[in-house]
Amino acid sequence: MGKAAWRKIVKSSADPVRVANFLDSLREAGGDTAGFSNESARVLAALVSGSQFLGELLLADPDLLSILDFERLRHARRLAGVRREVDPILAAKSTAADAAGTLAQLRRFKKRETFRIAARDLGGLSDVVEITRELSDVADVCLGAVLQIATRQLVEKYGQPFHEDADGRRHPTPFCVLGLGKLGGQELNYSSDVDLLFLYAEEGEVLKEAPGTTLRPAMSNHQFFCRLAETFSTEVARATADGFFYRVDSRLRPEGGAGPLARSIESCENYYAQWGQTWERMMLIKARHVAGDGGLASEFLEMIQPFRFPRSVSPEILAEIAATKERIEKEVVRAGELERNVKLGRGGIRDIEFIVQSLQVLHAGRSPFLQIPQTLPCLEKLAQYDLLEYDDARQLDSAYRFLRDVEHRLQMENNRQTHTIPDDKPSQLRLARLMGFTTLAGFQTALSAHTTHVRRIYDSLLKSDSPEESAGLPPAFGGDAAEWTPLLAEHSFGDPERAFQLFKEFAEGPGYLHVSPRTTELARQLIPQFLALCPGVAKPGIKTVRALLPRHEWAHVLDSGDSPSSSRQVGTGRGSISRRPLETADGTTGSSTRSAVVLSDPDRVLARLDSFVSAYGSRASLFELWNNNPDYFELVLLLFDRSEFLALAAIRTPDLIDGLVSSGRISRRKTAAEILKDLRFGLHDADQFLWLRHYHETELMRLALRDVPGQVDIEQTPAEFSALADACLQYALEVVLRAHKIKSPPFAIIGLGKLGGGEITYGSDLDILFVAGAREKDPARLQKIAAEIMDLLSRRTEQGIVFHTDARLRPDGEKGLLVQTLDSCERYYHNRAQLWELQALTRSRFIAGNDAAGERFLALAAAVTDFSKRPSFNKERFGSWKEEINHMRMRIEKERTPGGQDDLAIKTGKGGLMDVEFIAQTLGLKNGWQEPNTLKALERGRDNKIFPEAEKLIENYRRLRRVEAILRRWSDEGETVLPADAPAFYRVSVRCGFETPEAFRDALAQWRRAIREVYDKFFLR
Repeated sequence: MGKAAWRKIVKSSADPVRVANFLDSLREAGGDTAGFSNESARVLAALVSGSQFLGELLLADPDLLSILDFERLRHARRLAGVRREVDPILAAKSTAADAAGTLAQLRRFKKRETFRIAARDLGGLSDVVEITRELSDVADVCLGAVLQIATRQLVEKYGQPFHEDADGRRHPTPFCVLGLGKLGGQELNYSSDVDLLFLYAEEGEVLKEAPGTTLRPAMSNHQFFCRLAETFSTEVARATADGFFYRVDSRLRPEGGAGPLARSIESCENYYAQWGQTWERMMLIKARHVAGDGGLASEFLEMIQPFRFPRSVSPEILAEIAATKERIEKEVVRAGELERNVKLGRGGIRDIEFIVQSLQVLHAGRSPFLQIPQTLPCLEKLAQYDLLEYDDARQLDSAYRFLRDVEHRLQMENNRQTHTIPDDKPSQLRLARLMGFTTLAGFQTALSAHTTHVRRIYDSLLKSDSPEESAGLPPAFGGDAAEWTPLLAEHSFGDPERAFQLFKEFAEGPGYLHVSPRTTELARQLIPQFLALCPGVAKPGIKTVRALLPRHEWAHVLDSGDSPSSSRQVGTGRGSISRRPLETADGTTGSSTRSAVVLSDPDRVLARLDSFVSAYGSRASLFELWNNNPDYFELVLLLFDRSEFLALAAIRTPDLIDGLVSSGRISRRKTAAEILKDLRFGLHDADQFLWLRHYHETELMRLALRDVPGQVDIEQTPAEFSALADACLQYALEVVLRAHKIKSPPFAIIGLGKLGGGEITYGSDLDILFVAGAREKDPARLQKIAAEIMDLLSRRTEQGIVFHTDARLRPDGEKGLLVQTLDSCERYYHNRAQLWELQALTRSRFIAGNDAAGERFLALAAAVTDFSKRPSFNKERFGSWKEEINHMRMRIEKERTPGGQDDLAIKTGKGGLMDVEFIAQTLGLKNGWQEPNTLKALERGRDNKIFPEAEKLIENYRRLRRVEAILRRWSDEGETVLPADAPAFYRVSVRCGFETPEAFRDALAQWRRAIREVYDKFFLR
């Protein structure tokens, strides 16, 4: 190659002066370029123009010129070829004593390979994807070799780590190194740190001799592998005359610099489950096996798969990611360098990586094709599956390639880890020419276009405001409550100071517990949802989420307007809660103009929430779940507000609600037969008391989780409660008969009262009769069986009761036999029963046991309660029986209503529930109906045009029934009187959907006046 050709190549290079000076120095150092082809000469000039460091390397070692053979440079080396070159180096010197020489050869190998790759890069023989892959392959081989050497050294010195399997057998414990960041994504730079994670399989002991010897262990596995990680890292980063391998960064490990260098896979699993943060999800997307045991690495990657690629995450995670990026721009990038830093600056490489990894966190759990550690292939997939606009993906791809090329040229100049474009014009011009531009202005225009496109796409995806700022909360809890207490007072907390402490503990954990920043951030995202459900004037800036219902629990009975709402599914992923519009009495969908659902007692709810979170244990996973499904969180808050006994049940068994919500069983309607089938799975349990109570509690919670937010109408909840009662009675009968080895039920169980009418609600007793067949000659022997059935359901244990059973409505009451024969019942009801006893029989229903006995008893009940067929007989026995029933009702009103509290007694007071029930039962007696359900009896009277006032009665009875259910739901007791205490009455008012106690009182008075007007007309006309 002649001088003219050299002059032409030098002149066309990015830095002719540097290249000319280099060639002179090279000749002086004995470097021979005489045999260079034009292509090799051009590559040499490009190499020297682009890197002062590589030029000096050539001058120090002219033999490197042989690498610039153009034919050898044209093609990239594959990983297998690189390994084949290193294997002989490791095999030639196999002892720990020879480690220094082996490591020196490896460092020289790494230097040559980096020189070769840089020559291909600056010579324009490869693109950024191939270059970063080659750099990563070299790193893999070098790190694997160093690990082999370091492991050999420590094993020779201390022994082999072992762990025991489940059978007590010892096995060698594997160890591996995972690459993170650019190494993990096979996108390594020339001057990148290598981000590493060190793992070992199991805890155990290091033995100098084979297992089974009596020699004491040298150390624990944890100590050994931490020492191995330290030795390995030191050797990789050691600077010598032959250069160094890589700077090692292990701060991405669990707990960062405060955590141990190496951890067992179980320890990592616990950490990520409890404390894992969003940035760790993103970091682990690029996790990849680099050195050591590949099987262990695969096990780890499989273990963290649900964490790094969750199936469901909150969209608010985007705001959190944006806040992290904003902090990087403010805290990491130096002043004045934000526009010149091609990695961390606006529109830089990190913006592209954040875009890709954010979309992966959001979607890759449900879309496995996105589970790609490399940036550019993932961009292609995001566009292919319409998760990113095609033009946006194309622009990001082009920008990434451009910016990575710029980054490489910045780092190659002095082999320095830099991402900032220099501020002096000559250096900028040289960079522009290295990038293929003839002018600096052209390069700057292209750079600006790329970063502008990137930042536009970034801003369209990632919100610029942080979760804390968008929530409008004070920036932190700090040491005092000065900023919080006014906010909490405005949201109706009676004790704002105490509420502040509980919210602080909710977010930051109790003092004895470490809570990760991610968990605290998740908690802070939940607090505005809590405050949005509190009554009072919301603080400006607090973004309130939609209430669990767009109307209160009364919508379906108070309103008659139509709404276009249709059934829909609320929430995403695990724990979704199904909603549907509720119906009014006439079948139309209600749309209330009243206020949305609010909490009646925020202080109590917060206290219960604190206890629940403590009992649940895993704050991180719980808060993640609630953030992913805000409806679930609101449901929990509403449950704690609406029911004290269910709140305590949830705290006692914290996974109870989670299991019901995640399984989807909340939305399922179950018949008595289906419930009985479930119960029979426990038929062989040793402790039937425990099994029944556990099952009953679960079912009660399931029904309440539908009832509390108003997912079911006024008839469905009592019907399902009654189905549960029916199944429990049938099951209790089967258990007792099985214990007594009786194959066929010797009696029937008859339901009366609310059980007979299918109107069981919270705290209802089960009114039952035991009726044996007419042929039963010794009913006394059956008393024990009946008593055991009642005891199985009603005995109070540590787990509570199932249902309180009451058999006092049997013939002769408590004086009579617990089990009566059909013949004795017939004689009693025909000859000795009082009017109220026949009235009670209008609500008879066969529940369980002997079918024939049940059918005959119902026929008897129908005969003795059909007053239309025996008017003279009934008049002879009871006189004016309808007047007698009214007299009985007035006596109950007088004797059972607390003095001065008629307006609070929604059952026994004037215009209360008993008014309606007495009308329904009297209609049954008068017309010979066997209709035990109150509403259905009234509807029958309306439909047959016998009782024209039925519609008015039905409407207001539904309203009072709902009040009764809400009142009883609090304690699961048979409460029928509203609280006289003003704060307690306020709470009930709110639970019933009213903004003020006065509005509630007025509504109650109005409903009850309407009921009493119909009652008086019915009985007194």
